[in-house]
Amino acid sequence: MQGLFLSVCIVISSYLHTCISQRMRSCVLRPVEGDTTKYKVYLTSSRASGEFRCADGTHFNQEKCLCDWPPRNNNSATATFPTRPRPTTEPINRPGNGNTRPLDPIRLPGEQRPGFRPFESTTRGPCLTSPDADRNYFSQYIHGYGTVRRRCPIGTLYNDRECGCIDLAPVTSIYCRPEIYLDFDSKPIIDNGGTNIPIGNNGHVDSVANAGRFNGIGQLTIWMYSNIDFGQKLTISLRFYDFPGGPDEQVLVSNCMDNELGAVEIALAPRNKEVIFRADTVASGPAEIRLPYKDKAWKNVTYVYDGTALRAKVDDEEQAVAMKGHLDTRAGGFEIGMCNRRGYVGYIDDLKVHRCVNIDYVIGNGKGPLSPYDARDSNLDIGGP
Repeated sequence: MQGLFLSVCIVISSYLHTCISQRMRSCVLRPVEGDTTKYKVYLTSSRASGEFRCADGTHFNQEKCLCDWPPRNNNSATATFPTRPRPTTEPINRPGNGNTRPLDPIRLPGEQRPGFRPFESTTRGPCLTSPDADRNYFSQYIHGYGTVRRRCPIGTLYNDRECGCIDLAPVTSIYCRPEIYLDFDSKPIIDNGGTNIPIGNNGHVDSVANAGRFNGIGQLTIWMYSNIDFGQKLTISLRFYDFPGGPDEQVLVSNCMDNELGAVEIALAPRNKEVIFRADTVASGPAEIRLPYKDKAWKNVTYVYDGTALRAKVDDEEQAVAMKGHLDTRAGGFEIGMCNRRGYVGYIDDLKVHRCVNIDYVIGNGKGPLSPYDARDSNLDIGGP
């Protein structure tokens, strides 16, 4: 029995070592020379993003491929940002497998049994955030900006006792909110979806009259969507006003990379006055829908993939094509306005990316092979703003 236990431990140890090694090999983050509080994103060996700053008090750790707390030094100066002691109430007894006892602080979860472990301090550092009246938010002090109200990740609530957004929101309060929202109302152009996701700008995209102006070489990049699995639910909405010029095909939104088309893509064929919707799933392969659009006017565009079909809409024109399976992944992030030299000329506004199916944008009026989308088929398709 003891030999079997040792064999299992060796297998688990080997598996964890392999996972960590693969993470290191796939890390696209690199340190900024001379400043350990910043990092860059490298998608290829010669292409890097701008510099991003780690959260206050943390430093970039190349070995872990993330921003981490620096080693503790009892002789170091006191932090300059406000902190507060953690609540001293008893730990939460979270249900699971019938075990309602608090976890042993000396052992890792899953290792709650007698056995020797090196001494580890159980004293937690000060809490750097504070609760808000609305548990969907919390307050955080950011050097140079003061105390900032920030939103928890979608689907989570702030837990004051644990000092973080770790509680799952009740299903009744989950609705399909945009993860990215670009309203182009500010300079520089930023995400207003509530989570302040970094947006890269190659310097040729401007905010003009509360809309994004693209001149054929302008490009915005959402690095967060590099190599991401969108699964079977995605909604993208935007409006655009195109101008003469540019290539025969122009990208509005795409996760294309090099000469490969995006697994998720909205593009224009300006000569034919068509919007092109593309999707590529693991199970069905690539699919494409083309819809006409009117010249010299703002056009409203909606892209929906719900695991059963790609659904497309331009103003009052809509169409769907049957598909299934997960959307394929691409190494590139979301590129807005240009991808593999297909540069867009015109304006884009009110761009929203939902990693869910928002029933406010439901498509399906019986045209093509599909019946209208029925939100009752999904447990999480709950409408929202």
